Amino acid sequence: MTDTELLLSCIKSSTSTMSELAKKLKLSRQGFWKKLHNKSEFKQSEIAAISKELNLDADTERRIFFTLNVD
Repeated sequence: MTDTELLLSCIKSSTSTMSELAKKLKLSRQGFWKKLHNKSEFKQSEIAAISKELNLDADTERRIFFTLNVD
C-alpha cells in the first residue's frame, strides 16, 4: 500500500511535478492518480523510476511503497 501523504511530500520537495513523473512512467495523469491513491498498484519498475527521480533513500522508499497499513 502506498503512503500517499509521504509520496506527495517527497514530490513537493523535489524539482519534479506529478505530471512530469506520470509522463516519465508513461502513465496518464489519471493512471498515476489511481496508483497514488491505492486504486491500483505501482509496478516494481515504476517504484525504481520514482525512487531514482526523487532521490529516495532505501528507508523512505520502503515507507512509501511497502508499508502494510497507512493511516
